[in-house]
Amino acid sequence: MYFLTKTRVCVEGEEYTVYGMKFNEDLRFDDISEDKGSVSTLVEDCNKYQLEPIHMLDVIEDFLAGL
Repeated sequence: MYFLTKTRVCVEGEEYTVYGMKFNEDLRFDDISEDKGSVSTLVEDCNKYQLEPIHMLDVIEDFLAGL
């Protein structure tokens, strides 16, 4: 199952909250976007369509290309 993650990052002295996703505890991408809603929708879709973890990176790349 996929889950939403929330992380604080510091870039050039500025702190940001970023959102990502993880698959159980095995696979994790923490810094996908600052837009919680869009990452949350991505996580929901991955769960809805039962995405195999092997495709997770491709799905994230496609998601980022569409921003």
